[in-house]
Amino acid sequence: MGDRIRARRDELGLSQRELAEPGISYAYLSRIESGLRTPSMKALRKLAPKLQTTVAWLETGKADPADELAALVLEHKGKPLPRAAVALALQILRSN
Repeated sequence: MGDRIRARRDELGLSQRELAEPGISYAYLSRIESGLRTPSMKALRKLAPKLQTTVAWLETGKADPADELAALVLEHKGKPLPRAAVALALQILRSN
């Protein structure tokens, strides 16, 4: 997870100090990025918007299934949903 945070921060041209905010110091970010700490869910929820990504991607490196489902639903507005949309909806419901 730390590697993804560092890579995304670098992509956006942010320093650790620029990403830091109350409750998430640049020292804490350094420990997360070096693998010495695992960020809390609260920290991930604060970091995701600043990194212009989702908590799901920070955690797993994969797209958020809810985002994928929303895109599929919007693409097929007024038509029957594709099987992929139904499968994603079931996956989301089972994980909650």
